[in-house]
Amino acid sequence: MIKNKRILTLLIGLSFSSITCVFFGECYAYSKAHYLGYVQAITDEVLPERKIINTKLRKRSLELVIDGQPLDLETEQILLARLKKTQFFDEVKIVFPQKSEGQKKAEVSEESSSPRTVYEALPSGTIYHAPIADPKWPRFSAGYQIPFKNTFGNKIFNLSFGENLALMRARNHDYTYEIGIQAGLTGLMDVSSEPTRLINSDYFVGLGLSTVHAQHWQNLLQISHLSSHIGDELLIANPSLTQKRINLSYETLKWFTAYAFKSIRPYLTFAYMINRDPSYIKPLSFEIGCDYISQDKFLFDTTRYVFGIHGRFWQQNHYKPTLTIRTGLQLENPIWRERFLQFLIDYGNGPSNHGQFFTKKEHYIGIMVALAN
Repeated sequence: MIKNKRILTLLIGLSFSSITCVFFGECYAYSKAHYLGYVQAITDEVLPERKIINTKLRKRSLELVIDGQPLDLETEQILLARLKKTQFFDEVKIVFPQKSEGQKKAEVSEESSSPRTVYEALPSGTIYHAPIADPKWPRFSAGYQIPFKNTFGNKIFNLSFGENLALMRARNHDYTYEIGIQAGLTGLMDVSSEPTRLINSDYFVGLGLSTVHAQHWQNLLQISHLSSHIGDELLIANPSLTQKRINLSYETLKWFTAYAFKSIRPYLTFAYMINRDPSYIKPLSFEIGCDYISQDKFLFDTTRYVFGIHGRFWQQNHYKPTLTIRTGLQLENPIWRERFLQFLIDYGNGPSNHGQFFTKKEHYIGIMVALAN
Protein backbone atom coordinates (compact mmCIF):
# COMPACT_ATOMS: atom_id res chain seq x y z
CA MET A 1 0.00 0.00 0.00
CA ILE A 2 2.83 2.38 0.95
CA LYS A 3 4.66 1.52 -2.28
CA ASN A 4 1.54 2.34 -4.35
CA LYS A 5 1.21 5.68 -2.59
CA ARG A 6 4.81 6.56 -3.43
CA ILE A 7 4.27 5.74 -7.09
CA LEU A 8 1.06 7.82 -7.15
CA THR A 9 2.86 10.76 -5.50
CA LEU A 10 5.67 10.56 -8.10
CA LEU A 11 3.19 10.54 -11.00
CA ILE A 12 1.34 13.54 -9.59
CA GLY A 13 4.64 15.41 -9.19
CA LEU A 14 5.71 14.71 -12.76
CA SER A 15 2.32 15.77 -14.11
CA PHE A 16 2.43 19.00 -12.10
CA SER A 17 5.95 19.78 -13.44
CA SER A 18 4.80 19.25 -17.02
CA ILE A 19 1.76 21.50 -16.56
CA THR A 20 3.97 24.17 -14.97
CA CYS A 21 6.34 24.08 -17.96
CA VAL A 22 3.52 24.43 -20.44
CA PHE A 23 1.57 27.25 -18.77
CA PHE A 24 4.09 29.16 -16.64
CA GLY A 25 7.47 28.87 -18.27
CA GLU A 26 9.81 27.13 -20.65
CA CYS A 27 10.93 23.58 -19.83
CA TYR A 28 14.68 22.99 -19.53
CA ALA A 29 14.42 20.43 -22.36
CA TYR A 30 13.48 23.29 -24.70
CA SER A 31 15.53 26.07 -23.15
CA LYS A 32 18.47 27.97 -24.62
CA ALA A 33 20.82 26.36 -22.09
CA HIS A 34 19.70 22.92 -23.27
CA TYR A 35 20.53 23.72 -26.91
CA LEU A 36 23.87 25.31 -26.02
CA GLY A 37 24.74 22.21 -24.00
CA TYR A 38 24.33 20.11 -27.15
CA VAL A 39 26.51 22.56 -29.07
CA GLN A 40 29.29 22.40 -26.48
CA ALA A 41 29.23 18.59 -26.39
CA ILE A 42 29.55 18.41 -30.19
CA THR A 43 32.31 21.03 -30.47
CA ASP A 44 34.28 19.38 -27.63
CA GLU A 45 34.20 16.11 -29.58
CA VAL A 46 34.85 17.40 -33.11
CA LEU A 47 37.20 20.29 -32.20
CA PRO A 48 38.77 19.51 -28.81
CA GLU A 49 41.87 21.62 -29.60
CA ARG A 50 39.95 24.74 -30.73
CA LYS A 51 38.74 27.58 -28.54
CA ILE A 52 35.09 28.59 -29.05
CA ILE A 53 35.15 32.36 -28.54
CA ASN A 54 31.40 32.88 -28.59
CA THR A 55 28.19 30.97 -29.24
CA LYS A 56 25.21 33.04 -30.38
CA LEU A 57 21.71 31.58 -30.50
CA ARG A 58 18.81 33.65 -31.82
CA LYS A 59 15.64 31.61 -32.05
CA ARG A 60 16.72 28.71 -34.30
CA SER A 61 19.80 30.38 -35.80
CA LEU A 62 23.19 29.39 -34.38
CA GLU A 63 26.48 31.24 -34.88
CA LEU A 64 29.80 29.81 -33.69
CA VAL A 65 32.82 32.10 -33.40
CA ILE A 66 35.91 29.86 -33.47
CA ASP A 67 39.46 30.96 -32.71
CA GLY A 68 42.28 30.27 -35.16
CA GLN A 69 42.47 29.50 -38.87
CA PRO A 70 39.44 28.33 -40.91
CA LEU A 71 38.67 24.62 -40.70
CA ASP A 72 39.45 22.24 -43.52
CA LEU A 73 36.44 21.22 -45.61
CA GLU A 74 35.98 17.77 -44.11
CA THR A 75 36.14 18.90 -40.47
CA GLU A 76 33.79 21.81 -41.16
CA GLN A 77 31.30 19.54 -42.92
CA ILE A 78 31.41 17.02 -40.06
CA LEU A 79 30.77 19.79 -37.52
CA LEU A 80 27.87 21.26 -39.52
CA ALA A 81 26.34 17.83 -40.10
CA ARG A 82 26.50 16.93 -36.42
CA LEU A 83 24.88 20.24 -35.41
CA LYS A 84 22.13 20.00 -38.02
CA LYS A 85 21.46 16.37 -37.11
CA THR A 86 20.03 17.57 -33.79
CA GLN A 87 17.27 19.35 -35.76
CA PHE A 88 17.44 22.16 -33.22
CA PHE A 89 18.77 24.75 -35.67
CA ASP A 90 17.45 25.98 -38.99
CA GLU A 91 20.69 27.82 -39.72
CA VAL A 92 24.28 27.23 -38.56
CA LYS A 93 27.02 29.77 -39.28
CA ILE A 94 30.74 29.41 -38.47
CA VAL A 95 32.84 32.58 -38.13
CA PHE A 96 36.63 32.99 -37.83
CA PRO A 97 37.42 36.53 -36.64
CA GLN A 98 40.28 38.49 -38.21
CA LYS A 99 42.94 39.55 -35.72
CA SER A 100 45.46 42.34 -35.66
CA GLU A 101 49.22 41.67 -35.51
CA GLY A 102 49.26 42.82 -31.89
CA GLN A 103 46.58 40.34 -30.90
CA LYS A 104 48.40 37.51 -32.71
CA LYS A 105 51.69 38.27 -30.96
CA ALA A 106 49.97 38.43 -27.59
CA GLU A 107 48.26 35.09 -28.18
CA VAL A 108 51.52 33.45 -29.32
CA SER A 109 53.21 34.70 -26.15
CA GLU A 110 50.34 33.42 -24.01
CA GLU A 111 50.31 30.02 -25.71
CA SER A 112 54.10 29.62 -25.38
CA SER A 113 53.90 30.29 -21.64
CA SER A 114 50.91 28.02 -21.02
CA PRO A 115 50.34 25.63 -23.96
CA ARG A 116 47.09 23.71 -23.92
CA THR A 117 47.39 20.13 -25.10
CA VAL A 118 44.46 17.74 -25.16
CA TYR A 119 45.12 13.99 -24.99
CA GLU A 120 42.65 11.32 -26.06
CA ALA A 121 42.99 7.54 -25.87
CA LEU A 122 41.37 5.36 -28.58
CA PRO A 123 39.80 8.32 -30.45
CA SER A 124 37.40 7.90 -33.35
CA GLY A 125 38.61 8.18 -36.94
CA THR A 126 42.15 8.92 -38.11
CA ILE A 127 43.82 12.23 -38.91
CA TYR A 128 45.58 10.99 -42.07
CA HIS A 129 42.70 10.37 -44.46
CA ALA A 130 42.53 7.32 -46.72
CA PRO A 131 43.57 7.98 -50.35
CA ILE A 132 40.61 7.19 -52.60
CA ALA A 133 42.55 5.33 -55.32
CA ASP A 134 45.40 3.68 -53.39
CA PRO A 135 44.77 -0.05 -54.07
CA LYS A 136 46.84 -1.26 -51.07
CA TRP A 137 45.42 1.09 -48.42
CA PRO A 138 43.77 -0.95 -45.61
CA ARG A 139 40.00 -0.79 -46.04
CA PHE A 140 36.95 -3.03 -46.38
CA SER A 141 36.04 -3.40 -50.05
CA ALA A 142 34.71 -5.79 -52.67
CA GLY A 143 35.03 -5.34 -56.42
CA TYR A 144 34.55 -6.97 -59.80
CA GLN A 145 37.04 -6.41 -62.62
CA ILE A 146 36.86 -7.07 -66.36
CA PRO A 147 40.44 -7.29 -67.70
CA PHE A 148 41.41 -5.86 -71.08
CA LYS A 149 44.36 -8.24 -70.89
CA ASN A 150 43.91 -11.80 -69.59
CA THR A 151 46.62 -11.75 -66.95
CA PHE A 152 44.87 -13.71 -64.20
CA GLY A 153 41.53 -14.63 -65.81
CA ASN A 154 38.55 -13.23 -67.70
CA LYS A 155 36.53 -12.27 -64.61
CA ILE A 156 38.29 -11.13 -61.47
CA PHE A 157 36.93 -10.61 -57.96
CA ASN A 158 39.10 -8.42 -55.76
CA LEU A 159 38.54 -7.95 -52.06
CA SER A 160 40.21 -6.36 -49.09
CA PHE A 161 39.79 -6.43 -45.33
CA GLY A 162 41.54 -3.73 -43.38
CA GLU A 163 41.37 -1.13 -40.68
CA ASN A 164 43.17 1.98 -39.49
CA LEU A 165 42.93 2.42 -35.72
CA ALA A 166 44.11 5.40 -33.69
CA LEU A 167 45.54 4.44 -30.30
CA MET A 168 46.47 7.83 -28.86
CA ARG A 169 45.95 11.40 -30.03
CA ALA A 170 47.32 14.71 -28.75
CA ARG A 171 46.13 18.13 -29.93
CA ASN A 172 47.32 21.67 -29.33
CA HIS A 173 46.62 24.99 -31.04
CA ASP A 174 48.26 24.18 -34.39
CA TYR A 175 49.30 20.51 -34.40
CA THR A 176 47.60 17.17 -33.92
CA TYR A 177 49.65 14.02 -33.27
CA GLU A 178 48.44 10.45 -33.45
CA ILE A 179 49.88 6.97 -32.93
CA GLY A 180 47.96 4.24 -34.72
CA ILE A 181 48.08 0.80 -36.25
CA GLN A 182 47.10 -0.30 -39.75
CA ALA A 183 46.39 -3.88 -40.80
CA GLY A 184 44.82 -5.47 -43.84
CA LEU A 185 44.56 -8.25 -46.38
CA THR A 186 44.09 -7.82 -50.12
CA GLY A 187 43.09 -10.77 -52.28
CA LEU A 188 42.45 -11.60 -55.91
CA MET A 189 40.23 -14.40 -57.26
CA ASP A 190 39.60 -15.76 -60.75
CA VAL A 191 35.84 -16.34 -60.82
CA SER A 192 35.88 -17.38 -64.48
CA SER A 193 37.55 -20.70 -63.55
CA GLU A 194 35.82 -23.76 -62.12
CA PRO A 195 36.28 -23.95 -59.20
CA THR A 196 37.08 -20.33 -58.35
CA ARG A 197 40.83 -19.87 -57.93
CA LEU A 198 42.48 -17.76 -55.27
CA ILE A 199 45.31 -16.09 -57.19
CA ASN A 200 47.10 -14.10 -54.53
CA SER A 201 46.73 -12.70 -51.02
CA ASP A 202 48.88 -10.01 -49.38
CA TYR A 203 49.01 -9.61 -45.61
CA PHE A 204 49.92 -6.20 -44.24
CA VAL A 205 50.48 -4.71 -40.77
CA GLY A 206 51.94 -1.33 -39.87
CA LEU A 207 52.59 1.08 -37.02
CA GLY A 208 52.41 4.79 -37.76
CA LEU A 209 52.89 8.27 -36.31
CA SER A 210 50.63 10.87 -37.93
CA THR A 211 50.75 14.66 -37.66
CA VAL A 212 48.44 17.36 -38.97
CA HIS A 213 49.35 21.05 -39.02
CA ALA A 214 46.57 23.65 -39.01
CA GLN A 215 44.15 20.90 -40.15
CA HIS A 216 45.57 21.06 -43.68
CA TRP A 217 49.05 19.54 -43.91
CA GLN A 218 48.86 15.82 -43.15
CA ASN A 219 51.84 13.51 -42.58
CA LEU A 220 52.26 9.85 -41.70
CA LEU A 221 55.54 8.09 -40.85
CA GLN A 222 54.96 4.33 -40.97
CA ILE A 223 56.93 1.13 -40.57
CA SER A 224 55.15 -1.90 -42.01
CA HIS A 225 55.43 -5.57 -42.94
CA LEU A 226 53.95 -7.25 -46.01
CA SER A 227 54.05 -10.90 -47.02
CA SER A 228 52.60 -12.35 -50.22
CA HIS A 229 51.10 -15.83 -50.76
CA ILE A 230 49.97 -17.52 -53.97
CA GLY A 231 46.58 -19.24 -53.83
CA ASP A 232 46.41 -23.04 -53.48
CA GLU A 233 44.03 -23.52 -56.42
CA LEU A 234 46.36 -21.59 -58.72
CA LEU A 235 49.32 -23.81 -57.74
CA ILE A 236 47.26 -26.98 -58.26
CA ALA A 237 46.17 -25.83 -61.73
CA ASN A 238 49.73 -24.69 -62.62
CA PRO A 239 52.25 -26.96 -60.82
CA SER A 240 55.15 -25.28 -62.63
CA LEU A 241 54.52 -22.14 -60.54
CA THR A 242 56.05 -23.90 -57.53
CA GLN A 243 59.43 -23.67 -59.27
CA LYS A 244 58.96 -19.98 -60.09
CA ARG A 245 57.31 -18.59 -56.98
CA ILE A 246 59.28 -16.44 -54.58
CA ASN A 247 58.72 -15.94 -50.88
CA LEU A 248 58.03 -12.23 -51.20
CA SER A 249 58.21 -10.55 -47.80
CA TYR A 250 59.55 -7.17 -46.75
CA GLU A 251 59.51 -4.44 -44.12
CA THR A 252 59.14 -0.88 -45.35
CA LEU A 253 59.71 2.57 -43.91
CA LYS A 254 57.25 5.01 -45.51
CA TRP A 255 56.60 8.72 -45.33
CA PHE A 256 53.20 9.95 -46.53
CA THR A 257 52.58 13.67 -46.92
CA ALA A 258 49.45 15.45 -48.16
CA TYR A 259 47.97 18.94 -48.19
CA ALA A 260 44.20 19.41 -48.03
CA PHE A 261 42.75 22.38 -49.88
CA LYS A 262 38.96 22.96 -49.97
CA SER A 263 38.06 19.99 -52.17
CA ILE A 264 41.43 18.77 -53.43
CA ARG A 265 44.13 16.83 -51.60
CA PRO A 266 47.36 16.07 -53.48
CA TYR A 267 49.74 13.64 -51.77
CA LEU A 268 53.19 12.10 -52.12
CA THR A 269 54.75 8.98 -50.58
CA PHE A 270 58.37 7.85 -50.32
CA ALA A 271 59.21 4.25 -49.36
CA TYR A 272 62.35 2.25 -48.64
CA MET A 273 62.38 -1.52 -47.96
CA ILE A 274 64.69 -1.83 -44.96
CA ASN A 275 64.51 -5.65 -45.05
CA ARG A 276 63.41 -7.77 -48.01
CA ASP A 277 63.15 -11.38 -49.14
CA PRO A 278 64.45 -12.16 -51.73
CA SER A 279 67.34 -9.78 -51.22
CA TYR A 280 67.68 -8.86 -54.91
CA ILE A 281 64.38 -6.92 -54.80
CA LYS A 282 65.10 -3.23 -55.33
CA PRO A 283 64.16 -1.16 -52.25
CA LEU A 284 63.06 2.27 -53.50
CA SER A 285 59.61 3.38 -54.58
CA PHE A 286 57.45 6.46 -54.51
CA GLU A 287 53.74 7.15 -55.00
CA ILE A 288 51.91 10.26 -56.08
CA GLY A 289 48.21 11.01 -56.30
CA CYS A 290 45.35 13.39 -55.77
CA ASP A 291 41.86 13.17 -54.24
CA TYR A 292 38.84 15.31 -55.07
CA ILE A 293 35.73 15.45 -52.86
CA SER A 294 32.91 17.79 -53.91
CA GLN A 295 31.93 20.48 -51.44
CA ASP A 296 28.21 20.26 -52.17
CA LYS A 297 26.11 17.27 -51.16
CA PHE A 298 23.01 15.94 -52.91
CA LEU A 299 20.55 13.02 -52.64
CA PHE A 300 18.97 13.93 -49.28
CA ASP A 301 22.13 15.82 -48.27
CA THR A 302 24.10 12.57 -47.80
CA THR A 303 26.11 12.11 -51.01
CA ARG A 304 29.21 13.63 -52.60
CA TYR A 305 31.02 13.06 -55.87
CA VAL A 306 34.59 11.76 -55.38
CA PHE A 307 37.54 11.19 -57.69
CA GLY A 308 41.00 9.80 -57.02
CA ILE A 309 44.11 9.09 -59.09
CA HIS A 310 47.09 7.16 -57.76
CA GLY A 311 50.44 6.25 -59.35
CA ARG A 312 53.13 3.92 -58.00
CA PHE A 313 56.71 3.93 -59.29
CA TRP A 314 58.98 1.09 -58.10
CA GLN A 315 62.69 0.73 -58.73
CA GLN A 316 62.23 -3.04 -59.30
CA ASN A 317 60.03 -2.27 -62.34
CA HIS A 318 62.39 0.47 -63.58
CA TYR A 319 59.89 3.04 -62.28
CA LYS A 320 57.23 2.05 -64.81
CA PRO A 321 53.98 3.61 -63.49
CA THR A 322 51.16 1.57 -62.02
CA LEU A 323 48.09 3.78 -62.49
CA THR A 324 44.82 3.46 -60.55
CA ILE A 325 41.80 5.75 -61.08
CA ARG A 326 38.60 5.57 -59.04
CA THR A 327 35.53 7.77 -59.23
CA GLY A 328 31.95 7.61 -58.00
CA LEU A 329 29.71 8.48 -55.07
CA GLN A 330 30.47 8.79 -51.37
CA LEU A 331 27.68 8.40 -48.83
CA GLU A 332 28.06 10.10 -45.46
CA ASN A 333 26.28 10.14 -42.14
CA PRO A 334 27.59 12.03 -39.08
CA ILE A 335 26.57 9.11 -36.87
CA TRP A 336 29.05 6.87 -38.75
CA ARG A 337 31.90 8.65 -36.97
CA GLU A 338 34.06 9.72 -39.92
CA ARG A 339 33.44 6.61 -42.05
CA PHE A 340 32.25 6.80 -45.64
CA LEU A 341 30.56 4.29 -47.94
CA GLN A 342 31.84 4.59 -51.52
CA PHE A 343 30.45 3.20 -54.80
CA LEU A 344 33.23 3.49 -57.35
CA ILE A 345 34.26 2.79 -60.92
CA ASP A 346 37.74 1.25 -60.72
CA TYR A 347 40.39 1.44 -63.49
CA GLY A 348 43.95 0.10 -63.40
CA ASN A 349 46.87 -0.11 -65.82
CA GLY A 350 50.52 -1.04 -65.31
CA PRO A 351 52.69 -3.53 -63.39
CA SER A 352 50.60 -5.56 -60.95
CA ASN A 353 50.24 -4.48 -57.32
CA HIS A 354 49.61 -8.08 -56.25
CA GLY A 355 52.60 -9.52 -54.45
CA GLN A 356 55.10 -11.55 -56.45
CA PHE A 357 53.20 -10.92 -59.71
CA PHE A 358 54.86 -7.50 -59.96
CA THR A 359 56.44 -8.47 -63.31
CA LYS A 360 53.02 -9.03 -64.90
CA LYS A 361 51.01 -6.18 -66.40
CA GLU A 362 47.37 -5.55 -65.51
CA HIS A 363 44.83 -3.54 -67.48
CA TYR A 364 41.22 -3.62 -66.28
CA ILE A 365 38.04 -1.72 -65.53
CA GLY A 366 35.57 -2.63 -62.82
CA ILE A 367 33.26 -1.56 -60.03
CA MET A 368 33.72 -1.69 -56.28
CA VAL A 369 32.12 -0.87 -52.94
CA ALA A 370 34.39 0.35 -50.16
CA LEU A 371 34.14 1.48 -46.55
CA ALA A 372 36.88 3.98 -45.75
CA ASN A 373 37.86 6.58 -43.16
